[in-house]
Amino acid sequence: MKRNWTEYDLAEAFFPVELKPVFIQASQQNRDLFGYEVLPRHFAVVDSGSDYAFAVVTENYKLVTNQQAYELTAEALKSVFKLTSLADMACLNITMPKSRSFCHIDLIHRGSDFEPWKDDRWVPFVRITNSYNRTHRLRFEIGFCRWICLNGVIFGGKSVEISFAHTKQFQEGMHRWHENLQEIKSLELSFVNQLKNLERFHVPKRWMLPLACKVFGIRLAARAEIKPRRAEELAKFRKAITTLTNDYFATFGEHGYAALNVLTDYASYPVGVMSPENKMDGFQHKAGDWINDFSQKIESRDFSFEKYLEDYITTSEMITEL
Repeated sequence: MKRNWTEYDLAEAFFPVELKPVFIQASQQNRDLFGYEVLPRHFAVVDSGSDYAFAVVTENYKLVTNQQAYELTAEALKSVFKLTSLADMACLNITMPKSRSFCHIDLIHRGSDFEPWKDDRWVPFVRITNSYNRTHRLRFEIGFCRWICLNGVIFGGKSVEISFAHTKQFQEGMHRWHENLQEIKSLELSFVNQLKNLERFHVPKRWMLPLACKVFGIRLAARAEIKPRRAEELAKFRKAITTLTNDYFATFGEHGYAALNVLTDYASYPVGVMSPENKMDGFQHKAGDWINDFSQKIESRDFSFEKYLEDYITTSEMITEL
């Protein structure tokens, strides 16, 4: 599904955040004029503009703002992409909930795209994940995006991802991540080989809905009662997968590369779920994990889609009947 791309303004993610003291109701001897005292060794992570408190943390917590995380990444990318200027980098996407409690920032290098096939361009991106409510660890990883439809996938994360908590010792983790980023070219080569491998495998169109259920972990117990709100969500999911399947299978044919595009498109723009911005990153990881898993399973002589999809076929039938 073709989409137009406009570079995101990083200022959207660079709002001011600070640590402020936490006050609790005090005992008679320790209270101030208002009846409160400072809670020792604890601080609130606060949006400076709205005074919204994201979380309460201890004194060992290292606050890293979205802007600081970006600046750390930018320094590492200078050597990885052989940059002469950070102006060569562009912001592909910013994903945040309304509360702005966490953030995914996707950065690309304008001159690093590649073509697995003629006129089918992909580009590697670096994803910065940061949060102020401790729901996400500060993380830096590599993904790939297909330009024409802006579908993202996190592929091979084990070899390039370094994840570490917000602590005062995080500099060592940054150094290790910088070292692992040198593998970006080998990861790109592996990714291209897997894309071409997927094109070899026949994937009948009729299996796409149960396949999507399997990849994204949607599973219903047989004859289970489905509440109206959940039924509505599942119907939106079914409609999205059906539309994407018709689009990509008509364009590419019935094979694994078309299936991957269905999965990555839905992962990048999920519907039928609460808080889509919370699901996108996890879904893109699931799509990336599927590439290796499916390629290995389908090579087996006794492979069948009925066996591979098992209970997800029942789930897809139940969803179809909604």
